[in-house]
Amino acid sequence: MREVLARGDLPAFVALIRAAMGLSQLELASLVGWSQSTVNRIEHGERGTLYDVRELVRFADAIDMPRHALLPLIMGKPVAIDDFAGTNNDMDLDRRRFTAVLAGGFVAGMGWGSETVPRKVGTAHIKHLNATVERLSDEDQRSGGALLVSPAMHLLGRVRRMLDEAVYSEAIGRRLLSVTGRLSVNSGWFAYDSGNQELARHLYGEARIFADHAGDQELHVEVCSLLAMQSVRFGRKNPGRAREALRFVATAEDAARHWATPRMYALLALREASAHAVLGDAMSCRKAMATAWREFDRGPREDDPTWIGFVSEAELLSFEGQAAMMLGRPAAAVDCYGRSVAAWTSDRNRTYGRACLAGALLASGQRSEALAEGLNLLTNVSGSRRTLEELAPLRDVAGDSSEFAELYDHKLAA
Repeated sequence: MREVLARGDLPAFVALIRAAMGLSQLELASLVGWSQSTVNRIEHGERGTLYDVRELVRFADAIDMPRHALLPLIMGKPVAIDDFAGTNNDMDLDRRRFTAVLAGGFVAGMGWGSETVPRKVGTAHIKHLNATVERLSDEDQRSGGALLVSPAMHLLGRVRRMLDEAVYSEAIGRRLLSVTGRLSVNSGWFAYDSGNQELARHLYGEARIFADHAGDQELHVEVCSLLAMQSVRFGRKNPGRAREALRFVATAEDAARHWATPRMYALLALREASAHAVLGDAMSCRKAMATAWREFDRGPREDDPTWIGFVSEAELLSFEGQAAMMLGRPAAAVDCYGRSVAAWTSDRNRTYGRACLAGALLASGQRSEALAEGLNLLTNVSGSRRTLEELAPLRDVAGDSSEFAELYDHKLAA
């Protein structure tokens, strides 16, 4: 997209946008308020509508595209935000802070997408919103939740207004409720990853309401799974909160009992195992982990929910490491985390796994190895406060003048 914008090839730009969203010409026309023939003529270079800057900005707003993404058209080269990092010597900003400042400025000032809502919502709007939710999830793997909270919350506010103000059929309304719930889940995860647990809890609660109103059992199970995960995290400081996690797991199992796939049962068993580990119940933890491995070994299914794709061998090994740590077995955790790190295919998940491994090394008495591991991975930590929290014990034992402490404090303040 940056390349075609740099060439000023707006017909190709429209065609790429439409293909990325999976929309027909008629659906894109419905989304932006054109006729199908207008879209067709623009894509074939027979009409120069978007060469009017007002129409170009209106088009970007209609598809919730951040206006700064049009920058290559102005610069005449396929420039990305990354290319600006470090160009101003008066700004002591690393890439993450620069991106956050730039994105935040457009959200608060020029706007991240349109402030208006369509008068009538149809299939094209639902497809566009689903594509946007998927793009946010993909970007999370690259940049981390901290950078995505603002645009996600902005879009969520707009979609809520669509629910309240727009006209739509009953069937479209149910789909709109579901996509709003999924956007709430995404926003909650971004808040969770950025360390804002209160906001995450609120958004997950809203997602449950949307799931109930839409009759979306799959979404309901996903939310309960995330709430169980968050309760386990709270349980690290207040073990009693782990009982809440078990209740969320039971609620999810009840909602999924008629359609759950093996991978779904594996995930819920992992959540249960973590809760038992926090409560110090080693026997129940081992039983739940055995269930998770047994269900996982049954393999994936065609009807697996798309969001459950993260349940992998690396994920199960990571949960085993987490359980071992909470049960006071750091040496076993080192082994599990080590195998998990080797199995991850996602760089971001591997970085988080390495942070957990560093903590396990420290707990097992291998201080030097832990600090070396932590220092090596710190440069890869961007928008995930959750990863930094895993490294907090290393900061506590590192001297204030150490290289690790200096880099960690810089990342924490960014």
